[in-house]
Amino acid sequence: MKRFPTRTTPAVVLLSLMLCASGCTVAPDANHNAAANGNAAAPANANLNANANLSATGGGAHAAEVTTKEKQLWDMLKNKDHEGFGKMMSSDSVYVSTDGVYDKAATINGVKEFAPTEVTFSDWKTVTLDEDAVVVTYTVDAKGTSGGQPLPPGAMRASTAWVKRGAEWVAVYHQDCPVEKAQASSTPAAETSKPAGSAANANTAASAEKHAEMVTSDDPVAIEKHMWEALRRKDWDAFADHLAPEQLEVEPDGVSDRAGTLASVRGFDFSKTSPSDYKATKLDDDATLVTYLVKGTSPDGKPSEHRASTIWVKRDGKWLAFFHHGTPVVKMASK
Repeated sequence: MKRFPTRTTPAVVLLSLMLCASGCTVAPDANHNAAANGNAAAPANANLNANANLSATGGGAHAAEVTTKEKQLWDMLKNKDHEGFGKMMSSDSVYVSTDGVYDKAATINGVKEFAPTEVTFSDWKTVTLDEDAVVVTYTVDAKGTSGGQPLPPGAMRASTAWVKRGAEWVAVYHQDCPVEKAQASSTPAAETSKPAGSAANANTAASAEKHAEMVTSDDPVAIEKHMWEALRRKDWDAFADHLAPEQLEVEPDGVSDRAGTLASVRGFDFSKTSPSDYKATKLDDDATLVTYLVKGTSPDGKPSEHRASTIWVKRDGKWLAFFHHGTPVVKMASK
């Protein structure tokens, strides 16, 4: 929901290779549940990577269970148990990667030529959405081959939403992005001027009225759009009002908590961003995944695109953003 680096490391193509091994073909209905996102790069966040403030495990009673299941998925890839891999995914599962958004069939087809031989995990964290939904996020460094070619060096940040449907936990959403080094920290300049005049006052009144409407809205997509409008007009309070206290954000250069996200957004000019292609996937009655594409401009003036995903959870009648993951768009050539 904030900034994104512009450079591309070898790790960018790690899981893209899993899919491009099959020809980089997106399933015809791949965008039914999710769409591309992109955000332009913004100033570094001093709180990014401040993981001392984040729980190493967290996630409530089901944290250990879903973490075990996440590792089982990787074991199935190592053992080429693609049938078992598919059984652990929901029928409406969404996979968001650097080169596209994929449904269940496309994801399974893509990993068939992915052959990891050694997988190393670190930085496990979990966020409990409700009693039947948990997000697990971690760093993974895989060695092996894809399409018969060695995997490029480098790690990925990965996130999966596990939801209990019936008696079984299934993976409904997965997203990854390359691990990037955090840029040097910078302190955003303080806001010293306020809008003045009748037109500005009218706009402020309209924004306040719109915000009051969104606070009680039952449409997570509409609220997501509203948050971007708040960012573009630098209405930090309106933006913060929709973030859950436990909010967690995953970006290429780190993982941040709510305080880190709020600090970061103040250092970026969102007026140059253009979100679009919003899609929603219902995780359960009180949790919804919203994915979209954000186009913007990088610090060097070049066009920049990122895929973004936010998981919204309904608490006490109000929808709050609990989790966000950003991934730079890398267009892979088809075979």
